[in-house]
Amino acid sequence: MTKGYPDRQTALELWKQGISYRLSHSIFENELEYRFHTLGIAESAAKIADVCGMDVEKAWVLGLLHDYGKRKDETRDFVFHAREGYEQMMSLGYYEVARICLTHSFPEKDFCDDDYGFYQKIPDALPWAHRTMAEVEIDDYDRLIQLCDLLFEGLNKTSFEKRLKGIVHRYRLGWKQVSALYENAQKNKAYFDGKCGCDIYRILRIDDL
Repeated sequence: MTKGYPDRQTALELWKQGISYRLSHSIFENELEYRFHTLGIAESAAKIADVCGMDVEKAWVLGLLHDYGKRKDETRDFVFHAREGYEQMMSLGYYEVARICLTHSFPEKDFCDDDYGFYQKIPDALPWAHRTMAEVEIDDYDRLIQLCDLLFEGLNKTSFEKRLKGIVHRYRLGWKQVSALYENAQKNKAYFDGKCGCDIYRILRIDDL
């Protein structure tokens, strides 16, 4: 049985292929931000994993590929990036990456559709997510990527509090979704602070920014 995720070199090739696919099919206005975001999450997840005894390579690969579904433009192609990433990775046999492509978008398994207004417009996006999330057992790698995903805003590494302010401004999220994201980030940070025996912001040098 495969381990469910590629090695670093293969992951980098997939990452580059995803970017090339997007560039060849549509305008990729935030390409630089996408590169910074995914590489930053990979490095941050690996640093935390190293301190708390998790698999560093696995954390790095999952962080790099968590947004692989953005190889397609959600607005233009009318696709849900979590589903696109999940299905692409499952087709390659990388079920660990597929799960992360899904779980990074949902802080809770029993999520409320009203908190994902845009995706209600995409046929079967949220019903599919409910069905698929119901079969998932959240583990430390899901929690790690969920946390690291909230530590990057634009071309900056920042606290999850500042990241959430940016998300709220950009997507006009409802208070329930914002509350769920905040509570989950707070819970995940406290969890990894405990596993690492220190504030992860120190590990990532966020206090120095």
